[in-house]
Amino acid sequence: MERDCLIAHGASMVIKDRLLDESDGWEMLVCSNKGCGHAAYYDFNRKSMCCPVCGDRADIHPIQTSYAFKLLLDEMKSLGVAMRIELEDRR
Repeated sequence: MERDCLIAHGASMVIKDRLLDESDGWEMLVCSNKGCGHAAYYDFNRKSMCCPVCGDRADIHPIQTSYAFKLLLDEMKSLGVAMRIELEDRR
């Protein structure tokens, strides 16, 4: 209900601040190669970021998301559903 009231008043920055930055913000690594979009990880042995699908030729970018969304992606992965995130240029 609080979220709906803030949306109705056009307070998108307040929503972002209260529900993401001050709540459960999470930095997630995503591979942005065409057709990939899988969640990447940091390989501590090689000291580099790695995509489980693209391997070394991955183009990995960090994104800011909520931990609840990251948890949803993990749950879907455990069910065998490959969720992909499409990134676009911010200019």
